[in-house]
Amino acid sequence: MPAGDGDVRVIHGCMSGTSCDGIDAAAVAIEGHGWSMRAHFLAGASLPYDDAMPGLAARVRAALRQEPTTAGNLAQLGHDLALAHVQVLRELGRTSTAPMAIAMHGQTLYHAPPVSLQLCSPWPVAQAVGLPVLHDLRGADLAAGGQGAPLTPTSDFIMYAGNAPMAIVNLGGFANATVLPPRGGDPSAVRGFDICLCNQLLDELARTRLGQPCDWDGTAAMGGTVDAAATQAVTTVLAAQAGAGRSLGTADESVAAAASVLAHLAPTDACATAVAAIAGTILARLRDHEVRHLVLAGGGVLNLPLEAALRAGIAGGPPPSAVQWPPAYREAAAMAVLGALALDGVPLGLPAVTGRGTRAARCCITLGAEGSRTLNALDT
Repeated sequence: MPAGDGDVRVIHGCMSGTSCDGIDAAAVAIEGHGWSMRAHFLAGASLPYDDAMPGLAARVRAALRQEPTTAGNLAQLGHDLALAHVQVLRELGRTSTAPMAIAMHGQTLYHAPPVSLQLCSPWPVAQAVGLPVLHDLRGADLAAGGQGAPLTPTSDFIMYAGNAPMAIVNLGGFANATVLPPRGGDPSAVRGFDICLCNQLLDELARTRLGQPCDWDGTAAMGGTVDAAATQAVTTVLAAQAGAGRSLGTADESVAAAASVLAHLAPTDACATAVAAIAGTILARLRDHEVRHLVLAGGGVLNLPLEAALRAGIAGGPPPSAVQWPPAYREAAAMAVLGALALDGVPLGLPAVTGRGTRAARCCITLGAEGSRTLNALDT
């Protein structure tokens, strides 16, 4: 098993989010151990689901919408997602140092704590790459009474902490945020929370109103006019999510409700109005925290009007610590960092963020042809 150079460990992380569009993978070098580790981005690779297997994206979206299916179909989907992960990991391997382990999030299909499902069979991945695969990253936190999400505030503490308080906002299927203390602070001071629908709503409008998978670069939104009344109506839906005080998941999508409010608008106006409502909801949620710098990540950063609206709301730009982390690969890199922390015995959910108890099991590791074992030592 490749172990890296000296005390440097290379781990490949994989993330497939609730936008259901594909898999991102990132290679990360880890120096040191536990909370004192430092992480460095090495390389990234992405694979749209339909490039991996025609029709895979639609099957994932159907499962996420809780459409009735069979156990056989669900098992086949888990296997096919594994094969897609193998493809993107092989692509990443062409440009990165060989890793010592893989940290794999899987595709979230159901999240209603204490029950959550991130689907992707780990065994085909472990067999193909011949390395340990860390998976089921949320399960230990859920079992300890936590929400199982968000987990990225834990890795953000390692990846981004700088000299001033900052917020990292991930513009994924849902928008979520981490608020970090200055570097040198204690992990217990980290705060993180889900906020509201983001790309799930924007992509739904693109599919149903524009006839395309997404609003590329936010071009339609830039060409539209924001409708004040509709913005307020959508904001009401989103604000209810932001005020829920828990992780968002199944039954929180509200995509149909939000989209129906915009049905009377021209397509470009609907896109512009949705962007305004999402940005306003995110900024309102961040006003409760002292934030001097803003880091944006996730697929939503490609929506230029959404990015501009958020940056206009918080004067400080990205801190120096954000330069090395490409926004598109932040979550995949986070999975790699979480994998390193799990290997070091650090539970992945922060009690102040997920609400878990003080004792939690760690995570599951699948060890290729050598068999499997579970790290179940408790954090005391």
